[in-house]
Amino acid sequence: MVMPNGFGTLLIGGLVSAILYGITTLQTYMYYMHDTEDAVIIKLLVAVVWIFDTLHASFTCHILYYYLITNYGNLASLEYVVWSFPASSLMNAVVVLAVQCFFARQIHNLCRPQVKWWVTAPILLFASVQFGFGLGTQIQEIVNPNPSVITQMRYYGVTPGVAVNVLAEVMITASLCILLYEQGSSSAFPRTKRLLNTLIVYAVNRCLLTLPLIIAELVTVVLARDTWFLGLSFVLGKLYANSFLASLNSREHLRHKDTGTLSGVRISTVQFANPAKLSAGVEHSNIGGMHFA
Repeated sequence: MVMPNGFGTLLIGGLVSAILYGITTLQTYMYYMHDTEDAVIIKLLVAVVWIFDTLHASFTCHILYYYLITNYGNLASLEYVVWSFPASSLMNAVVVLAVQCFFARQIHNLCRPQVKWWVTAPILLFASVQFGFGLGTQIQEIVNPNPSVITQMRYYGVTPGVAVNVLAEVMITASLCILLYEQGSSSAFPRTKRLLNTLIVYAVNRCLLTLPLIIAELVTVVLARDTWFLGLSFVLGKLYANSFLASLNSREHLRHKDTGTLSGVRISTVQFANPAKLSAGVEHSNIGGMHFA
């Protein structure tokens, strides 16, 4: 990306990113401290998200140090895009893909068998496409670290990638809300309905956390405000990582909140599964098998 004058936005984005990375690390620690019954793949996914988020934080520090310390006042440095820029963006792309695939899996488990792939396939497609655009853009930045060449990628790689990401987020949130609402409507138990309504609120809050920033990214790309876009991109991956970890760690709060009120409901192992598992007359079922693992 072109690096004109607005290093202030990069610095602010880097500082906010560092704060969010601290929260990510805390949430990761809290997750592993809890005695969860999650599948091994979920535990590995948490580790992968944290590792890539850590790499992103490291590359962000290198970017700021390179331009603001090592090359302070050196205008010639603006003619070269340091390697940590595409590297950090690639780490973000991996985190976003991992988190979106995680939520696509939950949606797949929630859906009725007849529509599972009709709902999840578009989400996975959009997630893969946005990752492909991101990967292609970063490779181009590495091969041609010239700002004048990279600026062209704004129209061919960044803009469509961010636009597709908006579609993926809208589909994930809408699908979660609709499916959870359907399960709540089919339940005869008030406490189950309240719990499902709480999960709907969590899904909406997740959307409100990530979607406005993605839209802001899209606007700044279209308006050619490169440093604004880059400052926002420093933060985006951290929001995805935190929304993912919060969805896992919130189960502990729900478990304590409903202990003794939902007999047999295992909130600690909440996994979205087939709504058919929600038996109309048995409160011992897993709230539609909901299990975030």
